Amino acid sequence: MGRNGSWQKIKAGFGKGYWMQLVGLVVITSIVITLFGLAFEKGPTSDINVDIVNLDSTEGGQSTATAIIERMKSGSTVNVVNLRGPSDVDPVQSSLDDLESGKVEAVIVFGQNFTAGISAWISSARNGTTAPPSNVVLYLDSSNPISTAAVQADVAQSVQVVLASTYQLSQPVRVVPDIVYGEGTDMRDFMAPAIAGLLIFILTLMPTLMSRMGGEGREQTLLSRGDSVGVTVLTSLVTGMALSLAILAILSLFGIRMAGDMSASFILLTLLAVSSAGLGLLLSAALRGRSSASLAVFPLLLYPAILLGGIVLPVSAIPDYLTPISYIYPLTYAIDGSRLVMLNGFGWEGCAVQVLALVIYSAICFGTVWWVGRRATFKLAAPQNGG
Repeated sequence: MGRNGSWQKIKAGFGKGYWMQLVGLVVITSIVITLFGLAFEKGPTSDINVDIVNLDSTEGGQSTATAIIERMKSGSTVNVVNLRGPSDVDPVQSSLDDLESGKVEAVIVFGQNFTAGISAWISSARNGTTAPPSNVVLYLDSSNPISTAAVQADVAQSVQVVLASTYQLSQPVRVVPDIVYGEGTDMRDFMAPAIAGLLIFILTLMPTLMSRMGGEGREQTLLSRGDSVGVTVLTSLVTGMALSLAILAILSLFGIRMAGDMSASFILLTLLAVSSAGLGLLLSAALRGRSSASLAVFPLLLYPAILLGGIVLPVSAIPDYLTPISYIYPLTYAIDGSRLVMLNGFGWEGCAVQVLALVIYSAICFGTVWWVGRRATFKLAAPQNGG
């Protein structure tokens, strides 16, 4: 009896439900790992958008600046968005405008006498005198320390390779970084807005996703799908405000960089809570409140959000064909806006697009649930009115 009872328990444990669950777990795991491989296809140190300004002028000889630029373009670290020269109108300022607007993460400037300065340094060295080295000026957005370090390393390496092959020297050029945004930012500062956003996303998504907004029955439809929409908006708003205030207060105690208007970060994180609750409510209604289905959907929401929402990789480092998926999540807008405020020092003018996106996102989610609930209410009420 003992053996038979144990065997029956084993058979029950490996019943149809177990195998269906196992297949579901394998499918989910395969999807997430595949998404990881695709998301990190470029990596944070590949195809970093930069502008290059080449003002170097030479007479009869090859421009060393041009050779260095070609060396950088042949690699995978930088993606040259604009290559400007002396013929362009105010090329340095135009490139700095691109940096300030977020189109590029760095501007690399070669001065007018770059090659001539190298020749002058070599002549001085031969005569036993000294001359200043030529400079390559890097204007950087240091709010992403990974990209900043990668650009500086690529420029320095390209300079060394070209100088060694052309002049058999490595000293006549100095790389001068000029931090435009995010000076002093480290990885802890870079990750703080992402961790704050992820925490709020999970804590406000889960309760509404697991709710029974989609449950069957007249009472459930009238109460949960109709009246509770407004209640959920209010409760998620209060929850978001409390969580945002606690997170920002604790981050400030730990000395996390907060260069911009913190009221903007507070609103962004609060709106993230509201929009995440709206997303959970919408999915709960679509799944008709089935807890088992909600548990299966949750990892398919969470892990892509982590990989594509800008937590580890900025959205700019994600392959273009995955970018639309990134913007399905409210987390992406909140992290992007919070980094602009906390790391780059922007105020409301810098994150207005992200704030508006979260407001629209929330309105679409809650509005859809309300509309579906209203239609269900009318359908159930119609037979009674007819009777």
